[in-house]
Amino acid sequence: MRVNNLARLVRLGGALALAVALFGSVAATARAQLVLPTAGPTTAPGGIRQEGAFLTAPVRVDGRELFRIATPIGPSTVHIPIAQRQGYVQAAIAQILASRGSGFGSKTEYDPRTLRIGIEGGGDVAVLQAIDDKHREPLPIVTVTSVDARYNSDSIGGVAAQWQGVLQGALVTALDLRQPMERAENLQRVGRVVLVLMVLTALIGFVLASLGRRIRALFAEVEAKTDAVDAQVTAGAQNQESGGHQTRRNILALSLEAIAPAQQLALYRATSATLFALTNLLWFVAATWAFSLFPLTESLGLTLTNDLLAVMITVFAAIFVDRVLDLIIARAARLWGRGALGASEDRARQVLRVPTISSAIRAAKSLVLTFVAGLTILTQIGVPVGSVVTIGGLVALALSLAAQGFVRDFVNGALVLVEDQYVVGDYISVTPASGTATYSGIVERLTLRMVQLRDHKGSLVTMPHGVASTVVNRSRNWSRVDYRIPVAAATDVSQAIALVKAAIDDVAADPRWADSVHLPIDIAGIDDLSRDGILIRASVKTAPLRQFEIRRQINARVQRSFAAAGIAYGASVADDSPS
Repeated sequence: MRVNNLARLVRLGGALALAVALFGSVAATARAQLVLPTAGPTTAPGGIRQEGAFLTAPVRVDGRELFRIATPIGPSTVHIPIAQRQGYVQAAIAQILASRGSGFGSKTEYDPRTLRIGIEGGGDVAVLQAIDDKHREPLPIVTVTSVDARYNSDSIGGVAAQWQGVLQGALVTALDLRQPMERAENLQRVGRVVLVLMVLTALIGFVLASLGRRIRALFAEVEAKTDAVDAQVTAGAQNQESGGHQTRRNILALSLEAIAPAQQLALYRATSATLFALTNLLWFVAATWAFSLFPLTESLGLTLTNDLLAVMITVFAAIFVDRVLDLIIARAARLWGRGALGASEDRARQVLRVPTISSAIRAAKSLVLTFVAGLTILTQIGVPVGSVVTIGGLVALALSLAAQGFVRDFVNGALVLVEDQYVVGDYISVTPASGTATYSGIVERLTLRMVQLRDHKGSLVTMPHGVASTVVNRSRNWSRVDYRIPVAAATDVSQAIALVKAAIDDVAADPRWADSVHLPIDIAGIDDLSRDGILIRASVKTAPLRQFEIRRQINARVQRSFAAAGIAYGASVADDSPS
């Protein structure tokens, strides 16, 4: 399996280099054929373009532009047409670079060790000529005219001296590349670089294979723990009033157990993607460098360098920075979770907020990087960024107006996380802005955009954050039993209150419920009087989600005490406590 992964990665690197080369060639051709309205110089086939009062054409060696020659615009019997003049210059350069013989051992007509570019003439023209030890008869290459001098804002002698140095260096380099010894050395250099890259790719392939196995194992672990949490949520939602506290503790425990493998999964995935992007970038740079070493492919190397290398480096740099920031965010999330302070439940809540917050930060980071990289690429290919930003701003404004609710959901979701209003496992009641109904249940899933509740019927309620106007968290830190019981108007109220207090004290003293009742107990006494009876009210502070069980235990003890004392109940009173 490792061998297959390694071979796949090596083939991918080679295929990427070839694809990039082909794409660069096609892109360059397509861009040359693409005509865009512009206020600047216009370019014709062969690189001829109009610049002010001049027509200019490039002089190239192996695809590299050295300088531009110029003629005035308009009909003239004195000046040679720019295309014809360019053809003369390129033909002379081709003659200098021509080779004798064929095959790998062919040599050039001119000797790079003795080649000299001289200047002949003066006054209105200066001719650049090539000679070497084997060619004593000078070969004219290009004539510097007064038009060239005006175009370059220099004297004829100054332009001739500048072109002389440029031609000397470019032709000697081109001749060197065509020598058998240089070709052999370049092949050896390319071979050594490819060997190093293959070894490096092999090492990275083994690392990626190991990471892949670990990623699959962690993914399976996270899926299993997520399924366990969902099962607990469903069970707790179907029986929220019996065992809600234990269900919530189970949900918190399982969710906390899923945090560590989920964070490791994000860390390993970011590391794997970073190594993969870095490997492809190295192969691309190596291919571009290798193309530039040989005359037949140097123009392709220049195309990649000039037209595509900057774009590809920007893309790879954006991917690389994105993955590195993913690593930093994952590491910071783990440190944040480990450094959570406070009571055990507060720590659990803080740790459970970490994945959603870090996910939101990663999404925002990726959006910013994509935007910046896009603008950079547009600048590199010559598209006016100012116009793009203006158009993009208008489009963004239109989209924001059309998606106000969507944006509101995300903003409200961010506030829910930052303010710690609720987390997965909390029992909440949500009232929509319309106020038509209230939905209660255990939070099963929480994202920046919406919250999902599992109600007592097992139904999954999905509500965007922007829709919720009121949220009641019935399990945050502690809960309360608002205990009310009506008795008949003729009842001895002091005796009834004493029996209610005794029943609550008995629940608080029971070892099974002692940890769930928070002292002191608030006995309000007589809360209401009417001809139908007297309403006695007490308030009991409990652990989260234990209010339902505590209420039932109090009811059982009050019923037995009232029955023994012969106390009659009054008219039923609506109970607004949570159910």
